[in-house]
Amino acid sequence: MTDADGWTGSSSDLHEVLRSAGDGVTVQAPDGALVYANDAAARQMGFSSPAELTAAPIAEILGRYELIGKDGRVLTLDDLPGRRALQGEPEDEVVVGFRIDGRPEIRWSLVQATPVLKDGVVRFVVNVFHDITDLKRTEGQLRALAETGAVLTASDDYAAALQSLAEASVPILADWCVVDVFEVDGVRRVAVAHPDAEKRALAEELESRYPPDPERGPVADAMRTRQAQLVPEIKDEMLSRAAVDDEHASLLRSLGLGSAAILPLIARGQVLGALSLVRSRAGAPYSAEELPFLEELARRAALALDNARLLRDAQDSIRLRDDFLAMASHDMRTPLGAILGNLELAQRKLARMEIPAESGLGRNLANAVRTTGSLARLVDELMDVTMLHSGQPLPLRLEDIDLTSMAHEVAGEHQRQTAAHRIRVEADGEVRGIWDQSRIQRVLNNLVENAVKYSPDGGEVTIRVCGDGTEATVSVEDHGIGIPAGELELVFSPYQRASNTTGLRGLGLGLAGARDLLRQVGGDLTVESEEGGGSTFTMRLPVS
Repeated sequence: MTDADGWTGSSSDLHEVLRSAGDGVTVQAPDGALVYANDAAARQMGFSSPAELTAAPIAEILGRYELIGKDGRVLTLDDLPGRRALQGEPEDEVVVGFRIDGRPEIRWSLVQATPVLKDGVVRFVVNVFHDITDLKRTEGQLRALAETGAVLTASDDYAAALQSLAEASVPILADWCVVDVFEVDGVRRVAVAHPDAEKRALAEELESRYPPDPERGPVADAMRTRQAQLVPEIKDEMLSRAAVDDEHASLLRSLGLGSAAILPLIARGQVLGALSLVRSRAGAPYSAEELPFLEELARRAALALDNARLLRDAQDSIRLRDDFLAMASHDMRTPLGAILGNLELAQRKLARMEIPAESGLGRNLANAVRTTGSLARLVDELMDVTMLHSGQPLPLRLEDIDLTSMAHEVAGEHQRQTAAHRIRVEADGEVRGIWDQSRIQRVLNNLVENAVKYSPDGGEVTIRVCGDGTEATVSVEDHGIGIPAGELELVFSPYQRASNTTGLRGLGLGLAGARDLLRQVGGDLTVESEEGGGSTFTMRLPVS
């Protein structure tokens, strides 16, 4: 036969094509009764054959299903495209979920209903069901992975992050989610999630009364073998073998465990713990096809756990370092003060003995005083930085100060130590304010010392002091090596120095402490610089 569309086969050939089609196809009469179904439609709708499907009353067919929309809401018959098509109203494809006979698995189809009209009257309706269950499962898994990444990075506390992961996995991926991790004193359960609070309480009671054996069971097997353990069906005899007594077995049975997947948590080649996902007996069992996705979930959890532990260890190390520096600097202040006091006393005795300061002994004492003073300032910087880094405010001793006078004093001190540089002060007069003299002077000393140090070829260093009655500004300009582009803020970080300072001494503490100190009193420290073109550091201070 040949029709208007060019079909040259027989009607039996057409029937065979439709019967073998991958998509489900049904045909409804104007009264809604099914008059045709192919093999795919019967299979998708839970019938053994098309004949069984078409022989069933439409009410019986629909009674077997729970219909679900793509947004999760339950659909009524009026929501189906076939119902409107029977009224002659064509509609776009609709995503419909089918749960058959109360089974846990939802099958998803893209449904399109097309009315066939003659003289404006519906003769029948053709329904086409394209199964998209695998696509929906993949979409759900990708969404779950995205959500997992979000919850795992939301907290630096790995226990809190893993608890969030467990709660995000329930009930999308599992009815139960449990996370066990290796700690110094053994395996510890850090997360348990279940939508039923009574079930969670039961699980906590089980863990308290019957702690899991770290040497036996599927969790121990997963951590020992580094392989995922898939249990498609948790049988009663398995629970009996795992129980230590009858009461334990009874509690295990009351959890309603049906199927499990236990994934080892591995990062940088080290087993950190295990992620256990369990579905109830009413749920679909875990299958081997789900393992790649579940293993990726475990890999992300392990990475987050490892990163959180590394961060914790780093923070502990920094805290220990800061505690040590604080104690060491505190313990060094007293002997340094005593040494400096004795040196200054020796200088006064030399003066009374009328021994010239320019003599060998006088120069040696002056160098000792200067070096000890520098060391004392470094110790003070250490104390300030460690206090500020730990969040403690610095105790300030406020007094009326003239910054211009301070600038001349600092310039003179550093000028005596260098012959290659010319250090000069530009100021219009007194610039007074209420500040901590020792700390502000230490900041200025640091800026001038850096200007000299990072101008190894010598040159001019200019200290400019100005004020407008509300704010005082002190800038230190040099013509030295400058700071590379992109590293201007780096130099204000503790223990950090610019990349072009290799070979020049320094701890990288001064600028960090100086900026933090100035910001504590409402000021700031900024820099303008160009590599090879020198630098200008500017500190701003509120006058009061």
